[in-house]
Amino acid sequence: MTIPGKPPAPTDQVHHIGIAVADLDYSINFYKSIFGLEPGPIIVREELGVRGCFIAIGSTNLELLQGTGPKSSISIHIEEKGEGLHHICFEVEGIEEKLKTLEELGIDLRDKIPRKGLMGGDIGFLSPSAAKGVLIELAEHEH
Repeated sequence: MTIPGKPPAPTDQVHHIGIAVADLDYSINFYKSIFGLEPGPIIVREELGVRGCFIAIGSTNLELLQGTGPKSSISIHIEEKGEGLHHICFEVEGIEEKLKTLEELGIDLRDKIPRKGLMGGDIGFLSPSAAKGVLIELAEHEH
């Protein structure tokens, strides 16, 4: 797909790479003991069905995500596809307008209106079909 003119969602930062894990505590220990990476606090968001943790690496993060129950989207992802890469998140400015523009261009979206993500910023997901199987998240965080 080629969209002429200015990109509809320009970015210069990967905010995080989301990784679906079955055991958050094990995964935190793995990244800490193998790579010396310091995890942030564990965040539990029952309304999202997620227990997670961000681990900073330079200007980006790993986002480790564990489902809080069998109906959690993360638990379902792990059941269907196994543990591992879940999504990539790009930081954008004006997320609401970006999602609206993408929808107008016919890009398939999971979220047409921003919602609160695990870190508290506004987020919106494109459907994996938009990027040939890659789940992409757009996020806008206060800096």
